[in-house]
Amino acid sequence: KSFSNYITYILFFDKIKNKGGIIMNPILFLDIDGVLNPPICPQYELDFALSDKLAAKLNNPSIKKLNIYFVNQVYYGFDKKSCELIKKLAQEFEAKIVLTSSWRLYYTKEEIEGMFEIVGIKDTFIDFTVHGNPRNNVIMEYVHTHNVKRYLVIDDFDMRNNFGYRFIQTAQCFNEANYHQARYALKLQESL
Repeated sequence: KSFSNYITYILFFDKIKNKGGIIMNPILFLDIDGVLNPPICPQYELDFALSDKLAAKLNNPSIKKLNIYFVNQVYYGFDKKSCELIKKLAQEFEAKIVLTSSWRLYYTKEEIEGMFEIVGIKDTFIDFTVHGNPRNNVIMEYVHTHNVKRYLVIDDFDMRNNFGYRFIQTAQCFNEANYHQARYALKLQESL
């Protein structure tokens, strides 16, 4: 087990810029429901061929293995503008995503990677927080364990008291105002 943990650690730090044990890339601690997945999803007709179409379009055959309902929910249910704004934010600041959503409890790493591939942000996803509650404690544990200096928490659940300006609260989904607030908060952290 310790060898496996070592390999995971090496692979984790190989994905991000690391200087002296400090994560140099900003981390976006990301929730899904109420951030990318709106509380009221648009209606859509189930597309049984969608996994095959996306696997071909994205040149990723592993998408074919994903549950068809999951693929349809991500593709048709997630807010496209919110996904684009998260992608834009991650690209601009070379930020990486650590998933804090309860989705990490119900879906496998492969399914989560497939989800991020479908919405166009797979390359930014690096990790999950550990299982536990409350979410703010799990995030703080991650920050301390991985020596994260620059980060944002993006969630629809109010954690302002825990994270101050590093917290972006969404209402329904991540929107343009959230994006500008997030940019400002990351710029404030550039000297860290």
